[in-house]
Amino acid sequence: MPLTTTLQVRFNECDGLGHVNNAVYYTYMETARIELFQMLDPEMDLNDWKLIVASTSCEYKSQASFAQWLKVTTEAERIGNSSFTLLHRISDLKTDELIAVGRAVLVHYDYRRQRSLPLTKEMRNTLQSLQLPQ
Repeated sequence: MPLTTTLQVRFNECDGLGHVNNAVYYTYMETARIELFQMLDPEMDLNDWKLIVASTSCEYKSQASFAQWLKVTTEAERIGNSSFTLLHRISDLKTDELIAVGRAVLVHYDYRRQRSLPLTKEMRNTLQSLQLPQ
């Protein structure tokens, strides 16, 4: 089952054309990942952080504007040995119109050793609970 985050577009997130600036969608996706981070690492200790972003992308489907309420759903699209891909769907909260689709590849990472680590069993179970149906 996907995670769902709701947020309202703030004035400073809009550009001169009156819609949400393209770069802001990455912040929306980052905000949506906070709940997942808490599930994967309840302590969320920045001195022992366990994930690093390897890549992100976003496809824009329609426009969002000031004060609009948005819904961001987050699902695990792929689970690898040490990395996983999240699928974010950003849509209008009221109409469910799709606004953007984004992806983020995250890696279980040891910052002290500067290398990836295999996902733990607990991480894998959490991600599988968010995985798309096959």
